[in-house]
Formats: sequence, structure tokens, C-alpha cells
Amino acid sequence: MDVQIPVEPELSESESEEGTALSESEFTCHCCYQVLVDPTTLTCGHSFCRHCLANWWASALPRVRRDCPECRAVWTGFPKVNILLRDAVEKLFPADVNRRKQAILSDPGFCRVLQMFQQHGNTQAPHAAPPQNPPPINIGEFYSGVVTALTFMTMVVLLYRAFSTDSSHEVLLSKPLSRWSADDVTLWVEHLGIWTNQYKETFHREQINGRLLSSLSDDDLFAAPFSIKNPSHRQIILEELHRLRETRVSLNLWQYKDLYLGKSLFLLISLRNFPRLTLLYLFLFDYDDTFLPFIHTSCPATPDAPTDTPLDWPGWRQWAEFLLMYFLLPYQLLSAVAWHWMSVHYWTTGFIIAHAALLTMLDVCFYWTLWKRGQMRTLPRCVWQEVFRVMMEESLFVLMWSLIPQFFCNCLFYYNLYICPFNTAALVKRTLLQTDTQQRRI
Repeated sequence: MDVQIPVEPELSESESEEGTALSESEFTCHCCYQVLVDPTTLTCGHSFCRHCLANWWASALPRVRRDCPECRAVWTGFPKVNILLRDAVEKLFPADVNRRKQAILSDPGFCRVLQMFQQHGNTQAPHAAPPQNPPPINIGEFYSGVVTALTFMTMVVLLYRAFSTDSSHEVLLSKPLSRWSADDVTLWVEHLGIWTNQYKETFHREQINGRLLSSLSDDDLFAAPFSIKNPSHRQIILEELHRLRETRVSLNLWQYKDLYLGKSLFLLISLRNFPRLTLLYLFLFDYDDTFLPFIHTSCPATPDAPTDTPLDWPGWRQWAEFLLMYFLLPYQLLSAVAWHWMSVHYWTTGFIIAHAALLTMLDVCFYWTLWKRGQMRTLPRCVWQEVFRVMMEESLFVLMWSLIPQFFCNCLFYYNLYICPFNTAALVKRTLLQTDTQQRRI
């Protein structure tokens, strides 16, 4: 039985040209829409001209792009020329390929980009196995969830603080005597006992503040306008007054916030952005109330140093330690102060210490980058530009301070205290990744 194998007739010249035209579109680069030259296939399967891919890779310098120009899938490893596809294209379209290669070699821009691309590939580990594509993680959604949860926790803490605040008398005892107002003195007299009801109106009418109260003597209390004839009453008042003078006032974070909410917000924002300038401002304009307690807490005196009052002039050892930390690691001074609050608010102290460590990393990276680039002379200009930027951002808030509800101020305080550390952590990550990318490119 004879088997006949059908043989297709030869294609005509026109049909052959039509087939060639159809096949040319299958070998077209989707970047330049011309015939592929040195086709390079990515891990996603798409192929492009090597010079087109190098141009895409360098289009976002100083950063580099590692995503597919067509589907945006990130490639792994370093793309290689697809030898099989290259030989097929050169065999099918030799004239077009030769013409395009000559044009690429005559263009210095393409040559420079190709050289950078190849040098980057040579720095890759040649024997390292290409890592598997990890499942995509939506960083934005994760970060948004963390911020939402922390905001909810902050609101809970805020409501708890609002309904469990200390009494006015307890807050008053945490306030320095020299800063007492006439109302504060009246409240203190009232809490001495029921027998003071006959005297508190006199203190309020005469507008006796903390400074005047501390200067009162037995003769002053006996004479007009106080006219306290009972010697036992005068003795009790003077003994309580002497106890107030000898009391060593040491405020923790919550007490300081209750007394000075505006100053607390100012210190939170300014110490985070400009620790050295802020400490210099406190030294010049708020020495007694803020700077001296700060230096005595962050750089405590030695046990053999005199401790007559909490606001003594610091010793030379304290100044030496403070100035060393001030110039090198100013944020660690904040950690030292927060460490003394550990027994009062454990978790808040942890947030402050962690935030100070992150800010120290940013501070070191900033100065290291300036020194490495030889731009230390631009430091004053950079600092004053940042100061001007923050002043412009916060100027409206300062002008509207008297009209802003206290609840909003408390929310802003807790945001800067508990949420900003996470923003700083994200900034540290971006800074370190950028530094690592620059070192690899170099």
C-alpha cells in the first residue's frame, strides 16, 4: 500500500515577504519599537534592546531602576543577553541589526550608559543564586495600620489622663514656689486646714504671690493686713512655708506638661529638630527653671559634690560631661533625662530612649555625609534653612495658640511623643538604604 505524503507548494515571493513582515513585529523592542539589538530577557520574560534597558536602568539616577519597562515587575540578579534570540534576530534581519549597531556605537550617550550598566553588573556576585521573588508587601497599608493603632492607643491614654488627673493641690506642690500666683497661694493656705478660712481672703485680696509669700516673717503675719493674732496659727504657716522652701522640686514628664503645656510642645518639637540650638536657648533664656534641672538630671554631680539646693551651679565635671555630649551626641542627654523617669512612666521612657537612638543615627549620618562630600562649610546654611522651614511651618500654630483648644494641644503632644518615633524609624531606613545604594554605585 503506497502512502502519499502531501507536499505543500512553495510560497510565492509576495507570500514570503508577507511572512517576513509578520515575523518582524515579533522581534521588536517595546522601548524603541525597532528590531531588537543584543536582546536582553528579564526574569519576567520580556525582552528589550540592551541599550534601551540600560537607558531605562539609569533614567532615575542617582537611584537606579530595577523594574521591567513593560510590566513593572522587579527583576532579580543581573540581566544577560539572550544568545538564542540574538542569533535568530541577526539571521533574520542582518541589515537592520548592523545599521542599528553602528548608530548605537556612534552615540556617546548610549556608550556611556552601556558602560555604567555593565560595570554595575560586574559588581554583582557572579556565583550567587538569584533570590526568589518574595510576596509583595504593601508598606503603605502596613504603615497606615500601625499609625491608626497607635493613634487609637494615644486617644485612650489621653482620655485616661483627662479623667485621672492629679488634684490642683498636688500639681501646685510640684510647682516651684517662686512661680506661684496669688490664686496658688490662696489654694495652699486653704489646704492648711479649716482654721485658715478666716485668713485666705486676706491673702487673695492682697495678691500675695509665691515670691511675697516666701519673704513673710512672724512680724509680717502679726501686723496688718494679715493680723494673725493666734501664735499657733502663725507658727504652722511659717513651718509649712519653711518646708516649701526646703523642698527639692523634681518634676516628671506629666507634671511638667500639666504646668507648662506650651513649653512642653516647644521642647518636643525643637529638641527633635535642633537639640544643640534648643539647649543653647534654654541656657540663655530659661536657665533657672529648665536648663539647670536638665543638666543636673542628665549629668548628675558626684556623691561628694555639695548639694545644698537643686539649682546649684554645676561643677566642672558636670560641665565637661555635658559639653562633650552636647557637641557629639546631644540626643543621649535626652535619654539620660528620660532614664530618671523610668519608675514613673516605664513605656514612655522606652519610647523616648528609642527615639533618641534613632535621632542619633540620623545626626551621625548627616554629619558623616557632609564630611565625606567635603561640604562641612555649608553646615551653617543648612541649619538656618531648616530653622527657617520649621519656623514657617509652626508660626501659624504659635500665633493661634491662645485660640487652640487644650484637647487639640494634648493630642499634638501625644502625637509628637508616641507617633513621631515611627516616622523617624522610617526616615532612618530610607537614609541607610540610600547610603548603601550610593556606596555600591561608587
